[in-house]
Amino acid sequence: MLVKTLLLWAAIIPMAIANGILRDTVLVRAYGQKRARTVSGLSLSAVILAWAFLTIPWIPFPAITHYAGVGLLWLALTVAFEFLFGRLVARKSWPQLLRAYRFEDGDIWPLVLAVVALAPAAAAALRTVL
Repeated sequence: MLVKTLLLWAAIIPMAIANGILRDTVLVRAYGQKRARTVSGLSLSAVILAWAFLTIPWIPFPAITHYAGVGLLWLALTVAFEFLFGRLVARKSWPQLLRAYRFEDGDIWPLVLAVVALAPAAAAALRTVL
């Protein structure tokens, strides 16, 4: 199950990169930087929720609490990836990396992280009622 959980999380990375490219190439021009960041955060959240809903049956657990654990793992991996990639590959400073966590200039990154954490359990719960 761990391998599947990691694979499902890893598949979010190219989706997030594509979302960022869309933001920088289309949304900024259409809405301006501040609004583009908000729209991009909302669209990435929607993609993550949809991805969780579509793929959560691939990792069947007996209880919803297991999916909460998946969400916490996804959250930890996302934050680790953000900081490791940002520091080691993109060569961003700590202030640059932490700016996204302050709700400045339309950035809603902390809300996106909340969606990452809640998406597996929410998707599993929604699938039980549908």
